[in-house]
Amino acid sequence: MSGETETIEIVAQETPIVEKPALDPETTVFIGNVALDATVEDLEKLFKDDYESVEVDIPEKEHKGAHVPLSKHAFVKFPVTIDFDDIKTKFDLAVINDRAIHIKRVRSPDELRGANRGRFGRGSFRGRGRGRGSFRGRGRGGFSRGPKIPLSEMERSTDTIYINNVPFETTKTELAEFFGTNEDSVVLPMRRLRDEVTRRSVPSDKYNRGMAFIKFDNLSGSIADKAGEFDGKSLGDRTLVVDVAVVKPALPEQAEDEETAVDSENKESA
Repeated sequence: MSGETETIEIVAQETPIVEKPALDPETTVFIGNVALDATVEDLEKLFKDDYESVEVDIPEKEHKGAHVPLSKHAFVKFPVTIDFDDIKTKFDLAVINDRAIHIKRVRSPDELRGANRGRFGRGSFRGRGRGRGSFRGRGRGGFSRGPKIPLSEMERSTDTIYINNVPFETTKTELAEFFGTNEDSVVLPMRRLRDEVTRRSVPSDKYNRGMAFIKFDNLSGSIADKAGEFDGKSLGDRTLVVDVAVVKPALPEQAEDEETAVDSENKESA
């Protein structure tokens, strides 16, 4: 064996660091739970009645392996200094393409730096390990609803319409009068607020979620014609978006229960 020592030179390549522009919480909000098929125009339309123009950024999400995310997120920048609480009150849980969006504050550069310093420090929890106490959500007791059915392939109702962009303070009585029906035919989901005393989520007495369902009993014409009659009409300071409602598909467990019930009835009748 030779006594010479071989020297291997390792040249490290520098990876350029691309800094993301800082987000200003005075003008920008974070939008979560955005439907995968939602577009920049869909989000712009949501805010256009209150703001002349907004800048919408929907970052690309990377799909790792077979995992396909169920939603995406966006950032909306307003042309003026915003009142975050007012925007959250008006637009949080508004429905775009069958998904209720979530509005959150963006963090300032100082807040982000503080979060990064404590991210991997002493006592931090990563949740990636397989040791005691880690949770992956893939084991026993996991629950899956299966693949989401595209909206275009879902069964449509024959007597009910879906209304989006409803003014948040509109009542069931006002909707019944506007659509020429009765209050019993109106479904108006209300926002949920957190009780500061009990810390429980309770329905709001004043603000709805910006959407509604109207059922028309004894409808003489087509439900599609009825939706077209009201689509684009103004209610208060908002332009309504109206379409035929879809029939919510049964979950697998519900379908199995229904099949079991039918089998039992057939056996009893036999």
